[in-house]
Amino acid sequence: MKITILRGDITLLDVDVIVNAANRSLLGGGGVDGAIHRAAGPQLLDECLKIRKERYVQGLPTGSAVITIGFNLSTKYIIHTVGPIFGKDDVILLKDCYHNSLRLAEENDCETIAFPSISTGTYGVPITQAVKIVKKVLEDFTSKSIKEVLLIMYSEEDLKVYQETFNQQHL
Repeated sequence: MKITILRGDITLLDVDVIVNAANRSLLGGGGVDGAIHRAAGPQLLDECLKIRKERYVQGLPTGSAVITIGFNLSTKYIIHTVGPIFGKDDVILLKDCYHNSLRLAEENDCETIAFPSISTGTYGVPITQAVKIVKKVLEDFTSKSIKEVLLIMYSEEDLKVYQETFNQQHL
C-alpha cells in the first residue's frame, strides 16, 4: 500500500472512501464530522439516523466503524468511526478505528482510502502518540484491494509530525 500524507480538505478528495472522525451519535458535529455532514448533504444525516435506529441505538461504540454511501461527495463511501477521548477512553482504541475502517474499505473493494487525524483535535489524543498507532496499523494491515492510503492533515504542525514519523519528504 502506498501511503500519502497531505494537508487539505478531506471532503474534496476523489477517492473511493473517506473516513469520518464521527461522534457516538453519528449525527454530525464539529470539525471533520461537521464538514463531512455539510458536504455530503442531508441524506447522510437520514442514513445515520437509520443506522442509529436499526443497529446502534446507544450510539456507535468507540473504535467501531460503519459505512454509508458518499451522497453529494466525490467519494463512493464514507466510513464513520468514533475515536477515543484522551483521558476518558483507552487510547489503544484508536488502533481499532483505523483497523476497522481499513477492514470495511477492503470488504467494499476500495482501492483508495483517506483518513483524517482521528482523535487528535477536540478529543485531545497527542498527535505524537496517535501517529505511532496509525503507522503501526498501516504496517501490519495486509490488503488485496487497497492500493493507497491518504492521511489528510488539517494543520501544518500535524502534517510535519506525520511526515517525520513516516519518514516522508516535506512537500
